[in-house]
Amino acid sequence: MRYCHNCHRVTTGEPLFCQFCGSTYDAKLCPARHLNPRSAEFCSQCGSRDLSTPAPRIAWWFRALLLGGSLFPAVILALLLVLAAVAVFREVLTNQAVQAQLLTAIVVLAFVWWCYLQLPHAIQNMLRSLWRKTKTEKDRRSH
Repeated sequence: MRYCHNCHRVTTGEPLFCQFCGSTYDAKLCPARHLNPRSAEFCSQCGSRDLSTPAPRIAWWFRALLLGGSLFPAVILALLLVLAAVAVFREVLTNQAVQAQLLTAIVVLAFVWWCYLQLPHAIQNMLRSLWRKTKTEKDRRSH
């Protein structure tokens, strides 16, 4: 998506020009749609002097503000994830009840896995087929 600083509208996708006002995004286009720098007087590929009008430049501080605004949620979520991981790790290290529960869960899962490995291959294949999606199921879910 691109924001036009000329008409203040958003165009979906990665277009070369605004679909509402026709101004280009930080470049000039010739009729053959060759991309040229904003300062170009003629097309560097075909020589045409008929170039589009680019949207007005935005200030560097506004560009930095937009970048910071788009990164802010990601930074906050990453910070919360790190804090949650540290809290869980600290709880596991300091709480003996949690350590016992975690150890019990690991032992139970290891025992269930060992039991699964002891089953005949025919039964293992049957159990695997229960979790495998058939091609028709995938097709139905995608439509």
